[in-house]
Amino acid sequence: MRKFLPTSLMLQVAKKWGMTILINLSMLLSYSAFNQAWSNSQMAPQRIISLAPHITEMLFSAGAGDKVVGVVAYSDFPKAALDIDSVGSYQAINLEKIILLNPDLIIAWKSGNRLKDIEKLEQLGFKIIYSEPYKLTDIPKEVRGFGEQLGTQVTANAVADALENKLQSLIQTYQTKPKVSAYYQIWNAPLMTINGEQSISQAMSICGAENIFADLPLLAAEVSIESVIQQNPDAILLGGQKQMQQGWLKAWQKWPTISAVKNQQIYLLKADNFQRPTARLIESIEGLCQKIDQVRVLKSAQ
Repeated sequence: MRKFLPTSLMLQVAKKWGMTILINLSMLLSYSAFNQAWSNSQMAPQRIISLAPHITEMLFSAGAGDKVVGVVAYSDFPKAALDIDSVGSYQAINLEKIILLNPDLIIAWKSGNRLKDIEKLEQLGFKIIYSEPYKLTDIPKEVRGFGEQLGTQVTANAVADALENKLQSLIQTYQTKPKVSAYYQIWNAPLMTINGEQSISQAMSICGAENIFADLPLLAAEVSIESVIQQNPDAILLGGQKQMQQGWLKAWQKWPTISAVKNQQIYLLKADNFQRPTARLIESIEGLCQKIDQVRVLKSAQ
């Protein structure tokens, strides 16, 4: 249950964060009383702050977009998210702005937000829950969970069911097909890629594309051109921004001994659809699998 802020804590906050906070202490007291009433009545939260772009997107998928009052930088999908007040970035939140927005629920990114920021919010008594989708199957689970928390179960359950059915259908369609090797590029200078635990790599795996750097210890890491040449992938998948991809594509033409280059199996992906663990990622897997199918057909014909 949310408790009233101790006077000593309010003074500490005022001293550290300036007079703006002090001016709003009366608002905080009112908010504490409101939240206590909410706890007793079990009313679903109506004012939510999202501390990661993927959380913002999931909240809209769960039918709770109209409850979101604060987001962090790069929360740009759907377009309606661009009109929501910013509370900083996922690694540097604006505490004063969060207090002014008066949320009754904050959803944090467990491995992305700074621990000290979360601790400050907890000290102020804010209710916090966490998002941490490790696997593709966690995406519909979190959408469904948000719906339960926020009273939007009808929409959330329908979306979650559709995503789960989509994943199962893709697995049944592609898992028995012959495997091909693939390299996914997230940056050019230095050359960077992803390991097998990253959600993009999981999507590749569903399509039957084996990530040539799946065993890297980090989710994203720098690799050498020599290591790519040695692994000799059947396909190269280019992430990154659209304006950069043509330059990256041109750069690969310097290495015609790589199978993907020699056979013109370099694909430019819409990175925005793949870079976050959200419904968009699952919905984009089928298009990725179709590209991998083209690689597979060409390889089998050789």
